[in-house]
Amino acid sequence: MLFKNLKLLCITCPREDISYQEQVELACQGGADMIQLRDKNLSDMELFNISVKLQEICTKYNVYFTVNNRIDITDISKADGVHIGQSDLPVEYARKVVGNSKIIGLSASTYEQVINAAKQPIDYIGYGAIFATETKPESKERGLEVLSLIKEQNIINIPIIAIGGIDKTNVADVIRAGADGVAIVRAVCGAKDIKKEAENIKQIILKTGQEKRN
Repeated sequence: MLFKNLKLLCITCPREDISYQEQVELACQGGADMIQLRDKNLSDMELFNISVKLQEICTKYNVYFTVNNRIDITDISKADGVHIGQSDLPVEYARKVVGNSKIIGLSASTYEQVINAAKQPIDYIGYGAIFATETKPESKERGLEVLSLIKEQNIINIPIIAIGGIDKTNVADVIRAGADGVAIVRAVCGAKDIKKEAENIKQIILKTGQEKRN
C-alpha cells in the first residue's frame, strides 16, 4: 500500500483516567500520522467495537489506523492495516487476508530480521527496542548501531520505524541514526498532555529530518 510519510506512529496506552477514543483524538490533533491499537486484555467484541470507533476518529483527521496482531479484527473493522510480530501469523497469510490495499507493519529486533523483513510484502518495519522500555521490559535494548549501519548501506527501500523508550529527549538522535519515523507509547498516549507531547515530538522529527537533508 502506498501511504504518506510515516513520521509519528502513536500506540495506545491502557489508562484508567482517559479512554482510547480520547487518547486517539488528542494524538491525532497533535500530529500523529498513524495510530495503533494495542491491548491484549480486551475481549474480541471490545477490540472490535473500539477499533471501529478509533477508525472513525482517525478518518476524520486523515490519520491511518492499525490494529496490533489481530488480522481478523483489522479485516472486519475496516482498519487501515495491521502490525504483526515475528512470532505472529506469517506475513504472506496476513497479506492474503487483508489484501493489497491495507498497511502491514512487521516487527524486527536484529539486523538479520530487518533484512529479511524488507523482502516480504510489508509497508514498514518496526525496529527495536531502541532503548529500554517499561511497555516491554523483556525486550533487549538494541541501541542505534543497526539503524546507522542500514542507513550507511542504503539497502532498505521501505520505512524503518524505530520503537522502544523513545521520547522528546532522544527522538532527534533516533532520526539522525537513520530511522524514517518513530513509534511511541507512553511518551504520547501515556502523557498528561497528549496533544502537546505529540506536537513537540512531531516538530522535533520534522526539524531533525530537515537538518539531515540540508
